Amino acid sequence: MLEALSRGAFDRELALLDDRLIARRGWTVLTAQFPVLDVVFNHHSRVPVRLRFTCDGWDDQPPAIEILTADGQHIPSTREPGSPYEYVFTGSMSIFNSGPHEQHTRPFICMRGSRDYHNHSGHSADHWDNYRGQSGNGLLGLLEQLWRVWKRAADQ
Repeated sequence: MLEALSRGAFDRELALLDDRLIARRGWTVLTAQFPVLDVVFNHHSRVPVRLRFTCDGWDDQPPAIEILTADGQHIPSTREPGSPYEYVFTGSMSIFNSGPHEQHTRPFICMRGSRDYHNHSGHSADHWDNYRGQSGNGLLGLLEQLWRVWKRAADQ
């Protein structure tokens, strides 16, 4: 029953994802089928970045969001010399955190609305219930927020 509710909420939100928006943003949507939304952010002068939202339990819990290379590998940490992904983690206020997360060793999204944020001990008092259902905190709103931060970094 809960999976059916999650699937319904997921499908309703993704019905709003249209081809014009995808083209304007330069996104490549690889998967938009419950429980996964898998999108590549493309830029004319930067290495693309892929975000995979795993939305099991949507929207009772926020999506798990992986930061990947375009071919689906976990993005390397910027601690690697000469990483073409260094731009992703630029700026002291970036929500793209080079990691490691306390529950895994990979870079992660440190933003309200991502599972890694709400599961991190530093944000344990900032519950997803404070945000879910609010404007901008649906799947497309979260995707848009991440794209804007990524685009700012990519344009620098």
